[in-house]
Amino acid sequence: MIARMKSFFRKIVSHSRTAPAEPRTIASLFWTKFEQRAPAHSNAIDIFSGHWATDLSKLDAEWHGGTVDLANDSRPALAARTLGTADRVDGMTILELGPLEGLHTRRFEQLGAARILAIESNVEAYLKCLILKEALGMKRAEFLLGDFNLYLQDGAPRFDMVFACGVLYHMEDPLALIRNIARATDRCFVWTHYFEEGRTAPRVSVPTALDGLNGTYYRAQYQDRAVPGFWGGNKPSASWMQRDDILAAFRYFGLDQIEVVGEDPKALHGPTITFAARRAKKS
Repeated sequence: MIARMKSFFRKIVSHSRTAPAEPRTIASLFWTKFEQRAPAHSNAIDIFSGHWATDLSKLDAEWHGGTVDLANDSRPALAARTLGTADRVDGMTILELGPLEGLHTRRFEQLGAARILAIESNVEAYLKCLILKEALGMKRAEFLLGDFNLYLQDGAPRFDMVFACGVLYHMEDPLALIRNIARATDRCFVWTHYFEEGRTAPRVSVPTALDGLNGTYYRAQYQDRAVPGFWGGNKPSASWMQRDDILAAFRYFGLDQIEVVGEDPKALHGPTITFAARRAKKS
């Protein structure tokens, strides 16, 4: 027993001597057990150095992150304009699917949301959300780690709005997500890629059906889920849908008032559409 313990600690010491030269992945973070610098939010941000998507210098010149300007992203404001009141979401409860690093969450706080529940299944992204929640002083946001599909299908409470930015095209079963969103809200804001022959990478056509609605998925396996910068879905494959089929599915499951607020048919990774869907008020 003592011999095994000595061997174990020798491995730890050996790893600690070589780890600083390795890329900082989740696995290699654990050699840094103590922070020796003076307390600062930048210390926590540096835990994920090289892994951030967000350009954090837009928030604080001392913070080093990625290249995407999510701090000034317009999509929460578009959601407020189309589904809120007077370009705000004052008093609203919002369910955010896949917050990534929490910048959209922060924007909803600034726009007056009473509560934002943000669910993220990527462990690294979730931890970064917690870091920015502290660093940016978010007070009305709650981040949960887990699969939002399971949260929705298990009878989620109702929300004034669901915000689904960059998640639909990462789903293995997007129709199920659309149906479950419609059960949880009367208003949903969506940004997503869609499939269009000749404009997207080849995918396998798979017939599908859900609750009487027939459709077609265009499915592909993920090839790079192990790399640090992978921000896709938590399943081995993702199913894309055609543009009009996505809108038809929202209408079929009850969010039948659609307002398309943006489209980019020449987007880098495939055409995109931005839209607000709401349930028509009963007269």
